[in-house]
Amino acid sequence: MTNPTSNFGWQMPESTDLVTNLPADFEVFGQAVDSDFADLLGGTTGQVLSKTSATDLDFTWVAANPGDITEVTVTSPITGGGSSGSVGIAIQDGTTAQKGAVQLENSTSSTSTTTAAVPANVKTSYDLAAAAIPKSTVTTNGDLIYGTGSAAVTRLGIGSTSQVLTVSGGVPTWATPAGGGSGMTFIHRSSFTNVATVNYDYFNSTYYNYLVIVEQIYSSSSTPLAASFLRLRHSGTTITSGDYNGGSFKLDRGGGTGNTPSASATSFTIALDVGSSSQMNSYAINFEKVGNTSEQPAFHGTGTLGDGSYGAVFFGGSIHNDQTYTGFQLLADGSNITGTVSIYGLAKS
Repeated sequence: MTNPTSNFGWQMPESTDLVTNLPADFEVFGQAVDSDFADLLGGTTGQVLSKTSATDLDFTWVAANPGDITEVTVTSPITGGGSSGSVGIAIQDGTTAQKGAVQLENSTSSTSTTTAAVPANVKTSYDLAAAAIPKSTVTTNGDLIYGTGSAAVTRLGIGSTSQVLTVSGGVPTWATPAGGGSGMTFIHRSSFTNVATVNYDYFNSTYYNYLVIVEQIYSSSSTPLAASFLRLRHSGTTITSGDYNGGSFKLDRGGGTGNTPSASATSFTIALDVGSSSQMNSYAINFEKVGNTSEQPAFHGTGTLGDGSYGAVFFGGSIHNDQTYTGFQLLADGSNITGTVSIYGLAKS
């Protein structure tokens, strides 16, 4: 038995071998098989057969790989999964309510809530924002913005009462209007309701004279008041409460007359009668020598009475007290008043 005919080099008995040699020949053969298949002896439960090397019949029993996938579990935004059969997974669409996949969007005007911006449109939006005028440029109610050059702006703060917007040195600015020609300039108009006194502080050096139109004035109570008064103000808020001199004269529809003198009084009496809401008084008052320098002002005017007499009133007076007067106060005797007043300035030249 010398002819190796098997894949593993085992010596197989030949046909010419004597019968008496067979036991020995099969012993040699069996020893070779037992030696070569030593690693193929039975393993334990759960083991699997594994190749140890590239050598023929070089196998061994090993435990099953614990890393083998037996189930696929997923959580949002992944969908699918399973523990048997063909398992597939996917990703859900992203929205404002859930995580997921989103499509990129290169637009600065899209209103989509399911797409995402890309750097290109973020950069475009940034450039637009960078070119905008910052809100911090304005700080006060009434501020204006004007250009100072190419892509440059600045703030113009709100002007003061009665100023107008003009140009000086090539830029806009607020200025007190110069008296032009011989015309009058509207300064202010407002109404007052159910007040004990009402103040108007609009006298300054812009004008020499002022015309005040008391468009209407009447008692806020159901009973007409006995008198309406005038006082002047200086230093912005101080009431002059003395040295009023002059008088008023009334002529009613029945021909009746009346005179009310004011001699060093605490206020000037315009009229002794003030009407109700259905019988209102009105006056036109001229003020002279106020708002410029320390002087003794004068005032005079006319009016109509709506107290039932439906007459006219004429008045005039002055204050023997030098001040730079800045405004005036209206008031009445015994109750609150309601009305409307307009103020005009007479140009200096």
